[in-house]
Amino acid sequence: MFGGVATLNLDSKGRLAIPARHRELLSAHCAGKLVITVEPAGCLLVYPEPDWIPVRDKLNQLSGAQVAIRRVIVGHAEEIEMDGAGRVLIPPRLRQIAGLDKEVALVGMGNKFELWDDVKWAAQTASVLAIDPTELAQQMQGIVL
Repeated sequence: MFGGVATLNLDSKGRLAIPARHRELLSAHCAGKLVITVEPAGCLLVYPEPDWIPVRDKLNQLSGAQVAIRRVIVGHAEEIEMDGAGRVLIPPRLRQIAGLDKEVALVGMGNKFELWDDVKWAAQTASVLAIDPTELAQQMQGIVL
């Protein structure tokens, strides 16, 4: 469903304007109702509400050492809603955890988005592009592009 990278700015209140190309789909798919949570890699995950529910249910089945992961991801999950202008308020605590200040990268990941600090996203991208081509080919074996 969602793809591409959009470099955006959070406004002074911590709101993010969802790119126009995604607004219509989000309105149709989930009436603008989203769930945002922490991703241990250092970004935030933004799910349309219907797509979050099965993920939450799988996370809630984790036990043992994996309970800590469940606690962080499910525990920080917050429902947010697009306003009439297509903006969402990123909760202050989640902005702080992900280190989001002004410039952010909204990365389409199929059924969800990742929301990164733009500098962290650039570093993440550069680290993947710097992988030795032979090693990269091995890691991508079986993946059809």
